[in-house]
Amino acid sequence: MHVLYFTADWCNPCARTKPVAEDLKRDGIIDFQFIDADSQLELVNKFEIKSIPTYILIKDGKEIKRMNGAKTREQFLEFINNE
Repeated sequence: MHVLYFTADWCNPCARTKPVAEDLKRDGIIDFQFIDADSQLELVNKFEIKSIPTYILIKDGKEIKRMNGAKTREQFLEFINNE
């Protein structure tokens, strides 16, 4: 299981949330794959990203669920654990 994290350099909510995601990744809780929405337009279109940050939980190669906006550690843990 991992999370696709669609982000951009100019996105303020992304800047606030990215350190939380990096901590969860470093702690071995979940793997985040950070995707720059500005340079990865093919993935943005494939996953129909309408706003950033967007987080997509992937399990066995399939999208389980998604959420967007700035999130806390607790919100990420709930997102990951309640799939």
